[in-house]
This record gives sequence, structure tokens and C-alpha cells, in this order.
Amino acid sequence: MFLFIKRRGGWGFTLIELLVVIAIIAVLVALLLPAVQQARESARRSQCKNNLKQLGLAMHNYNSTHNVFPPNDGILGSPTWDTNGKGTHLVMLLPYLDQAPVYNAINFTNLGEPYNTTLPNGGGLLRVLSLQVLTCPSDNRAALINGVAQTNYAGNTGSTWLQSANGCNLSTIVGTGDTNGDGEDWFGNGGTNIGNVRTDIADPASCSGMVARSAWCCKFADVRDGTSNTIMMGEIRPICSGDFNSNGWVRGDSLWNCVTPPINFPTCPGEPGFGVSPCTQNTLAWNTEMGFKSRHVGGAQFVFGDGSVKMLSQNINYPTYQALGDRQDGRVVANDF
Repeated sequence: MFLFIKRRGGWGFTLIELLVVIAIIAVLVALLLPAVQQARESARRSQCKNNLKQLGLAMHNYNSTHNVFPPNDGILGSPTWDTNGKGTHLVMLLPYLDQAPVYNAINFTNLGEPYNTTLPNGGGLLRVLSLQVLTCPSDNRAALINGVAQTNYAGNTGSTWLQSANGCNLSTIVGTGDTNGDGEDWFGNGGTNIGNVRTDIADPASCSGMVARSAWCCKFADVRDGTSNTIMMGEIRPICSGDFNSNGWVRGDSLWNCVTPPINFPTCPGEPGFGVSPCTQNTLAWNTEMGFKSRHVGGAQFVFGDGSVKMLSQNINYPTYQALGDRQDGRVVANDF
């Protein structure tokens, strides 16, 4: 209870009382602000989770229609690998994301489509169309980049063979070692050529992810490790991969993300760890920049083949992470990953 003093001018606070009140308010704000920020991030993370759930459901609906998961380089059976002229797997999902009119406006037979598609009713070009279901509100750097709409989600191409053009050697970061008794290390090739498999060869048996080229798209029967143990899609940050992800969600040479780099590896400009080595760049360091990343503290969220969404720690056991990203390596993964 405050002490009021009667003066000639009426009742009022003393200077000391005002200072005490201000101090109390400052303390309360300092105590409440972190809780408010945490609550807001929790809401943003829930929205990201819901987006992944919708994308996972769209993947399943696409599979129900076509008996295969969507390709990342154009329409099914496309005779060309011209990724600049075709669309990503997210473009293929448009009819299952309540965007059928947008999808129907695309002429897939023309080179440069759907990237240069003009949307109906004065909607502009498809490449600048931002969709809420493709955007995580936690990433405040995921708006238009170079005039192209971005996405915070991408399919998993698996434990993929990658190399870097700037001398980044991922094996110096994660080590090497035979984890499944096949006489190969985690990445098969080792050294600067990293990855169990490649996405640029016409060998369906070698493709390890649930997203691939149109010539050998994944089917449910190909997920031999079990859908609950195989990553289907995950969170990405386009600003952290200037070579590919910043090309946007439409262009077919954009979303070739994989589990080869560790989660949240520091390739994001202006953030701690960026630029301290060749592997911490957002261009030419393909070994590390094409990984899954988020702005959530401690990890990133993924939707698995069975449609479940899980938060994986950035400190997850590396061979376990590799096994979760590979649909057919036969490795046993503990349930507590």
C-alpha cells in the first residue's frame, strides 16, 4: 500500500514512491518478456509443424492418385532432366494444397514452365507467389530473395553424394567409418566426394531418399526401412543455401536437400559460425549448405513417411540421422531418436 501525503495541491505520490513503482514495473517486464517471446516462438513452431503435416498429407494424396511420390524435376515420365524448365515436387503438390487453379495454369510442355507461368486474374508470375503453407513464420529471412518466392520446406533426397567447389571436406567434420558392415564408410566415396548415392545418375536402386527425379520416383514399396523410420520432408532456410534453395520453391534446380550435412550446420550469412571455414559458406559448399535447417532452437522439424512430424535435435547421432534419411539402407534405428 502506498503512502499518500496531503499537500495544498491535493493528493499525490512522492518521488521515492514513483521510483519504486517504475522499478517494480521494470522488473516485471524483464521477467515476463522472455516468457512472452517463448510463447510466441512456440506458436510459430506449431504453425511450422502444421505446415509440414499438410505437406505430408499432400504427399500421401499425390501418391494415392499416381501410385508414386512427386518428382523434383518435372512431370511424371518427363523425358528431359532440364530442371530449369520443369517444376519442383512442391509444384506437383499444388492440387493437393488447395491450389488447383494455379496448377492448371501451368503448361508443362513449354520450356521455362512453370517458372514463368502467368497466373490467372492478374495474379502475376508463379515464381513470385508466396504460399503460407510453404512458409515458416519463425524464419524472418524467408521472404522474396532476388525477386523469387521462397519456401521453408523441401523433400528429402536421402543420404546423397555431394561435393563442394570450394574445398569443403565434410568428412573432416563428421568423420568416416563403416556403420553397416558393407565395407564402405558413411558416405561411400569419402574424401571431398561425400554421399552414399547420387541424384544425377539413372539408377533407381541407388536413390536413397523419398524425393527423386521423375525417371525413378519413390513408391511406398521402395521405403523398405519403414515409413515411420524414413524422413520424407524437412525444414530448410533458403538464405543459408544461396546456390540452390534461394532459387525458390518453383524452379526445378532449387530443392535438392538431403541429410548429408548435419542439422542446422552454420551456413547462414550474418549468424554465428558463418564464414569461419570453407564448409561454413552458403555458396559452393554443397556438402553443408544443402542440409535441413530451421530457426527453432536446438534442431529442425521433419515429416516422416507415415505422416508424423518430429523435432530432431541438431545434436542427433550422425549415423542415426543418416539412417533416418535413407529409405533402404537396412540400418536399425532406435525408437528414441
